[in-house]
Amino acid sequence: MRHAASRERPRPGTRLRRWRLLAAGGSALVVAVALLGAVGMLPLGDVRMVASAKNSVLDNRSRQIADRSQRESAGEPAATPRPTASPSPSRTPTIKQAPAGVADATVALDAVAATVGDKMPAGTGSGKRIVYALSANHVWLVDADNTVHRSYLVSGTKFGQVSPGTYHVLRKRRHTTSYNGLDRMQYMVTFTHGPNAAIGFHDIPIVISSGKAIQTRLQLGQSLSDGCVRQDPPDAKALWEFAPVGTTVVVLR
Repeated sequence: MRHAASRERPRPGTRLRRWRLLAAGGSALVVAVALLGAVGMLPLGDVRMVASAKNSVLDNRSRQIADRSQRESAGEPAATPRPTASPSPSRTPTIKQAPAGVADATVALDAVAATVGDKMPAGTGSGKRIVYALSANHVWLVDADNTVHRSYLVSGTKFGQVSPGTYHVLRKRRHTTSYNGLDRMQYMVTFTHGPNAAIGFHDIPIVISSGKAIQTRLQLGQSLSDGCVRQDPPDAKALWEFAPVGTTVVVLR
């Protein structure tokens, strides 16, 4: 006795005979509908619609059964539809560009300043003071309790007009010009005098004729000035607000 799971599968011919009977019944239905349309009991449009639907269904079903019968006769398993692979997301990394101009200069300037370090050299005295290192082109603003308030790079003199020693803030000018009248500066804090003009801290000069800065912020840390100490504008403003007239300025070699 065979197991229930081993029952014979219906033969392909049996399916075809069943479908032919169904097709014949469908044809009879179409004929009946056509007769009703001819005597006026059904609109002609409905008759055409039924006939068209019947033919479409029969054609599709006939093709499916014929294909299945051929596969079963050949012993091939029925084809299963392959799942459609969903497109994988793009793996291209998003490249973020740094903002141009001032932001780039700020990042690079911070990196340069980090190489110098914020640690102030020893032996600079006590009390509120400005500490300026000539060779390092670095400035520290020191509070009365000996805490470093601010630390940053500058561009000092390239001619050596300033000597190491202790000075004091002599004068402050919000706006000024160079000794030859070609450049304009802001936040001038004078602490000594050279052969031709006062020497002090100010922002990066602007050439009056062109309106362009005389140097870039990235060049801070180099000795490029004719005598004064050039600072990034935010640092120049910070020193201006930090140091009233009389503040000690300690200049290191």
